Amino acid sequence: MPKKSDDDFFDETINYTFSLAAQIRKINPECTDEYHDHSVLKLLGIAYWVGIFTPICDKQLRKKYGYKLVYVDTMAGSGVTSSKRGGDYFAGSCPIAVKTAQDNNYPFDEVIAVEIEQSKAETLSERLKLITDIKTTVYTADILEISSKIAVSLQNFAVAYIVIDPHGLRGMTWQAISPLLALKGDAIVIWFENEAWRLKQAAISDKQHKAIQSDINRMDELFGGGWEKTKSADELTELFINRVLNECGKTAHGVVTIPRKKGYYKMILFAGKFQNAAKLTKSWEENITRRLQSAIGKDISSLLEVKSGRQKTLF
Repeated sequence: MPKKSDDDFFDETINYTFSLAAQIRKINPECTDEYHDHSVLKLLGIAYWVGIFTPICDKQLRKKYGYKLVYVDTMAGSGVTSSKRGGDYFAGSCPIAVKTAQDNNYPFDEVIAVEIEQSKAETLSERLKLITDIKTTVYTADILEISSKIAVSLQNFAVAYIVIDPHGLRGMTWQAISPLLALKGDAIVIWFENEAWRLKQAAISDKQHKAIQSDINRMDELFGGGWEKTKSADELTELFINRVLNECGKTAHGVVTIPRKKGYYKMILFAGKFQNAAKLTKSWEENITRRLQSAIGKDISSLLEVKSGRQKTLF
């Protein structure tokens, strides 16, 4: 089967997330999360890996040994996102992952979501009921408070696909994320590299001026040792990646850069122990990067304009 063109790929993707948003937004329509257009792009990486993770785990773990497949979203929001620029509505990572798995005929057995705002957590729970009848738990809590509880609940005969998507580095502490990263399965971490580098620079300044210890403690907690020696933002990211690989039982990783008007952030995929993990994560990285660097990927706002009817042609 020939590969889809960039036009077809993005056309289908945007139609899918717009359609799903319209369906689940029937519940409490005024309750949404607000982000910029580039937020659509990270959904590509999340959904793409669903199509790899669920068939492999179904064959190797669910059918053979009775494992349950679980999707975990640690900062799940309301399930519907509105773009700040155009006011378009598209589905969030949690409903996208759950619905994609179902449509591929390899559904998850359970979904666990965490959302600190009660109104959004309740709305997400109701919206998920519209698209799935699998067991769903939405915790109204900070991920720091609940990650260990979730990890304990998934220690026996469960394999998890985890998405960690914080607001910047808020909530991104080793104490919060390491219990989940150590679970059997795979994870995608949304990583704000420049923010991490700014924190490192502030921590160095603390040391030089013998100022408060909060930034230093924050770096020590998240990165372990060696962050002081990093000479670039890339090196700092590699330090984080290596800590996950060395301490959380992951065997391979891939990195995709998500462009935005002011800077960028990264998606880091961590794969657990399965055959061809390195090859498949590299394929994920290359395929998503290729799409994002295409003419359409670089101008996602124009595509949203066309899809909303505000603009007649893409270019």
